[in-house]
Amino acid sequence: MIRVEPDAQDPDVTFFRLARTLAGRPLYLTGAYLVGGALVDCGPPVTAPELLRALEGRRVDSLLVTHHHEDHMGAAALLGERRGLVPRIHAAGVARLEGGFPQEAYRRLAWGRPPRVRAQALDAEERAGPFRFEVIPTPGHSPDHACFFERERGWLFTGDLFLAERLRYLRDDEDLSSLITSLEVVARLPVTRVFCAHRGPVRDGPAALRRKAEHLAGLRARVRELLAQGLPEREVTRRAVGREGFLTWFSLGRFSARNFVTAVARGR
Repeated sequence: MIRVEPDAQDPDVTFFRLARTLAGRPLYLTGAYLVGGALVDCGPPVTAPELLRALEGRRVDSLLVTHHHEDHMGAAALLGERRGLVPRIHAAGVARLEGGFPQEAYRRLAWGRPPRVRAQALDAEERAGPFRFEVIPTPGHSPDHACFFERERGWLFTGDLFLAERLRYLRDDEDLSSLITSLEVVARLPVTRVFCAHRGPVRDGPAALRRKAEHLAGLRARVRELLAQGLPEREVTRRAVGREGFLTWFSLGRFSARNFVTAVARGR
């Protein structure tokens, strides 16, 4: 599934909303942005042919990837073959794109398996037509995560840094403290608009970033308080985060509410 959504406020930005469908319904939405001739992320492997068709007749000079997960770099191989694009990613992600990375069954079901692809490391600044993107390292969700900030326009392309103001789940390999720090870093930038890879443009984006950082910092403090009381992790999860849901079952615990507690207990 693909939907092409020109931005209502900024005609230089186009969002491509992407998903694998099951019985006609999307499993999980993600997306890519075309801005100034740069494609920011490119969606999962399963929608690569659709994205390629949607880009026909459009100028695409570069592919900037926020991090190595398959729902953000999955079309890179096809775009390289058909459009001559080489993905540019944080230096920590180059080996993952070129050598492959672990992928659980639920991720292959939702997104497909990406081919290995030659990649290049991002510079501190990337040009895209008339725009200049500052590359802001934002580890936490993954070690190689980066955001792209266009200072003159105040645009921030956040990959998976934002997602939602209040997360219900955390991946078991995420670093919660680094995630909070990264949110605090971008919240201090003169951002006017936030472009999330999964949700599209975020309403009241700068304030939403600040609220998310404050929420996660408060959640971490609450978890620390409950752990200090000697409560078991299951009970701390129930009190501080909430109940598990479908995604915990679907991912066999790779995504879970309890991972917030485990991350704090392990000092992450």
